[in-house]
Amino acid sequence: MANLKVIAAARARARNTLWRWTERPLTLRRRVYFVPGFTDEDGRSCWGEPGSRAPGFASQLPGVCANPDLATFVDFRRDGAAPRYEDFIRFGAHLARLVEQDRAAAGTAGGAAEVDLVCHSMGGLDALAAITLLDDYPELGAPPLAGVRSVITFDTPFLGFAAARNPLLGRLKRMQRQDEPWLMSQLLAMDTDGLRIAEVAQARDEFLSRVQAFWPRGADNAAGLIEVPHESASFGEPAEFARASRDRYRGYRAWEDTSHSGAKGLTRDPRAIVEALEILTRD
Repeated sequence: MANLKVIAAARARARNTLWRWTERPLTLRRRVYFVPGFTDEDGRSCWGEPGSRAPGFASQLPGVCANPDLATFVDFRRDGAAPRYEDFIRFGAHLARLVEQDRAAAGTAGGAAEVDLVCHSMGGLDALAAITLLDDYPELGAPPLAGVRSVITFDTPFLGFAAARNPLLGRLKRMQRQDEPWLMSQLLAMDTDGLRIAEVAQARDEFLSRVQAFWPRGADNAAGLIEVPHESASFGEPAEFARASRDRYRGYRAWEDTSHSGAKGLTRDPRAIVEALEILTRD
């Protein structure tokens, strides 16, 4: 059982660390892309609002980083509307094109400039698809994303989302966004026994071989409808990866007393924010 006093003290220490960093700001080493998850195409739910007093990466970065302009909060929406993508592979192609467009604008096309990815939920599947699966989908017009140094994921269902076929969740999503029928296709693509997750599982070693460091993180709360099981969020034990690139798997960690999303979601937890910024600001 979680010791709430210990957790509260850890959160307080993390908030103090963020406060100290406002006086001595950190420096992002590379451009970093914050990738949102399912039904959060503009990232406002998981990453928070810029300028808000509420905790979140979008509100914290300008105060604690000397170069927050290197942070891109990915917005998949076009003209204010969510894209009609069938699954996370299409989102991955969008992400790959976005990164390459930014590199081309900076004169560093073709993976010459390394980037970091921080992903929430399905956003981690977007990232894996961008890095390893696009060769199988030439019709999407996006080559695999090269030059990714670190990938940090928050509660990504790498081995499938157990509630993908839950009728209550499906009904809720249809009620929330009745005019977007492709949402159900996106949800079912994350089904534990589905073809797309099988593709992800087969690409596990290739994914790890194409990045320099992989930091999977999860929420230690299995009670909610949208919570991701630990074994899925961890993408397996280190020993399950190919020996040649196993050292790139930096270990799974679950944060206690937090949840997948919302005000108490792990992307709003100061402990997780501090850890991610420490990773992103060191070589």
